Amino acid sequence: MKNIFSLLIILSFAVSVFAQDKTVKTFTVKEAVEYALQNNTAAKNGKLGVDQAKWRNLEIITQGLPQISANLDYTYYFKQPQSPALSKLFSDTSQASSKIYSYLAQQGVIAGDPTIANILTQSFNASKDSKISFVLPHNLNAGLQLTQLIFDGRYVFGVKAAKDLMKTSRLSSQMSDVDVKYSVMKAYYQAQAAQEAKSLLQDNLKLIEKLANDTRAIYKEGLIEELDVNRLELVQANLESQINLQNQMAEVALANLKFQMGLPLSDEIVLKDNLTELKADVPQQLVSQFDPTKRVEYELLETAVRLQGYDMKQKRVQYYPSLYGFLNYGWQAQTEKFGDFFKSTTATYPDGDTRKRNAWYDQGLVGITLKVPIFDSGLKLAQVKQAKIEQMKSQNSFENFKSASELQFRAAQSGFNSAIADEMNTKRTQELSKRIFNTNSVKFKEGVGSSFEFVQSEQEYVTNQLKHIQSTLNMLNAKADLDKALGVQ
Repeated sequence: MKNIFSLLIILSFAVSVFAQDKTVKTFTVKEAVEYALQNNTAAKNGKLGVDQAKWRNLEIITQGLPQISANLDYTYYFKQPQSPALSKLFSDTSQASSKIYSYLAQQGVIAGDPTIANILTQSFNASKDSKISFVLPHNLNAGLQLTQLIFDGRYVFGVKAAKDLMKTSRLSSQMSDVDVKYSVMKAYYQAQAAQEAKSLLQDNLKLIEKLANDTRAIYKEGLIEELDVNRLELVQANLESQINLQNQMAEVALANLKFQMGLPLSDEIVLKDNLTELKADVPQQLVSQFDPTKRVEYELLETAVRLQGYDMKQKRVQYYPSLYGFLNYGWQAQTEKFGDFFKSTTATYPDGDTRKRNAWYDQGLVGITLKVPIFDSGLKLAQVKQAKIEQMKSQNSFENFKSASELQFRAAQSGFNSAIADEMNTKRTQELSKRIFNTNSVKFKEGVGSSFEFVQSEQEYVTNQLKHIQSTLNMLNAKADLDKALGVQ
């Protein structure tokens, strides 16, 4: 009994989880757009582009800030470089050790350390061809370097361009959101129109099925001809075929909406706004003054022209000098054996003083670097000319957009006015065909009308209903196109 109770708990939990996974989501047009702006791939990439631009700006700015680097270099001379014989420098080889020490001390090679002089003397005495090496086999160098940009014209214009670069990324993301918004709206309208067309055909099919059954019963009593029954069966078959086709169209339209929203295609959704409600929000006439500056593309292209100008100036200032400052501090060691890098030795100096020492010597320096371009065979000139041409191309695209956007507005306005007129006309024809169908339906049921007139009026009624749905869809799409042309966000 206890096992059965546990099994029931597990099954109920699994059913609840499955039910949660299959939760049907309901969306209005506004909710669908809001969801898409967070989940559509283009919208997400637009936001990532803004984040990327922030880091790009930081990259540009940090090029003018202090830079610190460290280095560690190890070198092993398996064949040590040699110098000419010391006999050319010192005539008395018996006193070579003290003379070498004094000479190297004067030259600053050693700092009061007799060890190096002793090593050089031993090498000199052991050399049969009177050659000596001033380099020990194992060399290790470590250091820190601080560099600071003092002046570079390219950096100045790079910082100025960084602000517009950030602005361009934000505008591109905003434009992606606008495209996503109107794509989702149109997909929503299409999906809802397909759903309503399917429901319309199914309602008509129910009516025809009932009428066909009644007609068969009357035919069996011998009160009507078989032709009347066949005509109704033909209408029924045509409706069933239309419904199958409409089902496919509705599925594709709904899948497209999910894709535009960034929803998994396996999710189940319900569209809350019907065409009648959506149509009610559309004004019947629009008298709008076109202003291209309200379009996101206007500001985006304007910024692109300015960026091209910065690029040209940045290339032009390459003719100017650049100035950098640097500070280096490092340590150097040379030893006969690798392990001696980390050992301390005892050194006896000529004055008799004995001290511990290691193999490391440190050094530091500070300075500035001035780079002055003199001649580059026309390289910078070619770069400046290319940048100037790119700026001119951007300016041409900007001017072309002003004309093209106005043309787009006029075409969208004309299309919207035409769609309104067509919707009103199809609504009127639908109402007329409905009255004709209702009249012929009553006459046919009462036996005073022919089946031919009834079938013909039914087909016209269905056709006009579908036309009205399509004209309503066209009007909604035309309104969306007009809003987009006006820059409505």
